[in-house]
Amino acid sequence: MEQTKKPLPGAVLLLAALGFVLGTCEFVIVGILPEIAEGLNTSLAAVGKLVSVFAACYAVGTPVITAATGGISRRKLLAVLMGVFLLTSAASFAAPNVAVLYATRVVAALVSGTLTAVAMLYAKEVAAPEQTARAISLVYGGFSVAAVLGVPLGTAVCQILGWRWTFAVILAMGAALLPLLLRSLPAVPAQADSGLLKSFSILWDPRCSLCVGMILCSASATYIVYTYLSPILTETLGLPAGAVSPLLLVMGACSAASNLLSGRLGERGGLRTLPMAFAAQTVLFALLPLLLGNRWAGLAGVFAMGLLMYLLNTPAQMHALSLAEQDYPFASSLCASVQPVSYNFGIAIGSFIGSAVQEGWGFRPWACRRQCSPWRHWG
Repeated sequence: MEQTKKPLPGAVLLLAALGFVLGTCEFVIVGILPEIAEGLNTSLAAVGKLVSVFAACYAVGTPVITAATGGISRRKLLAVLMGVFLLTSAASFAAPNVAVLYATRVVAALVSGTLTAVAMLYAKEVAAPEQTARAISLVYGGFSVAAVLGVPLGTAVCQILGWRWTFAVILAMGAALLPLLLRSLPAVPAQADSGLLKSFSILWDPRCSLCVGMILCSASATYIVYTYLSPILTETLGLPAGAVSPLLLVMGACSAASNLLSGRLGERGGLRTLPMAFAAQTVLFALLPLLLGNRWAGLAGVFAMGLLMYLLNTPAQMHALSLAEQDYPFASSLCASVQPVSYNFGIAIGSFIGSAVQEGWGFRPWACRRQCSPWRHWG
């Protein structure tokens, strides 16, 4: 009992801060899409694909780069990856056109995924065995805080100073964190290859592939809307630009609550709760086009989407980990990455579809229907 109350090492808090910086880098783009499109004189749909490109490169590149860098000591690898991350943030700040920005986001995605994997390994390394679960949970919590605070902060900086300064803030946070990480983290030697290719055999097991499919579908549906949340708030719902940052803060709080609810579902119901969660998401996304025809109903629908967006993750991840423990002990590390990789594949698919909707029809027709409908006086 005494051990469970023992505080976590300071290095774990620094790893959580790293999660916050990486999460802010990934998620903040959603809040500043219109400003980037205007600043680089390109279409909103073209800039929106930055989200899907990042997610696709993150999902595909993470396992490959992690395997390729297995022979490098962990501390040295973290230093090199952070150096590349800082250079990429500086290049994003100075990007003269959208092509350069695409290139910097590709590199940022490849580096961020591998840095996340290194952070998870370090969390297990620096914490006592009885603290491992708390340590890993805290690192994941850094990403949740990025959704709650990092995105609105980046959006506010964008609206005050311009979109380039959002990347400058990310650069400054990373530069301040790097020496603290290098001072606090131990020099763990490189480990022998654990047989990554063999680990992929678990993905052919329907019990695992079904979980992958569920997370992927949930993320895809969510990010069709979430990618274009800022223009939906201002153009479709007719809210002022100044309201975007506080509303993104509320949306971040909803997504953080979704993480907490997901944990409760994992503890109490496991996989039995997933059909109900899927049903709730299906009903919401079927009604969302109608809800967006009314400002307040649309806001309620968007916040409900935030409450549901992470609901499936913990039960599905717990199932995958228990599957590895029982039948695939050699694939435990791969199973630990099932949720983030699957979710990022879903983000890539959903944001690509969202870009097609934005480019082909836009989200304005909902607003137009609201204005043209004989029932508009009810909104």
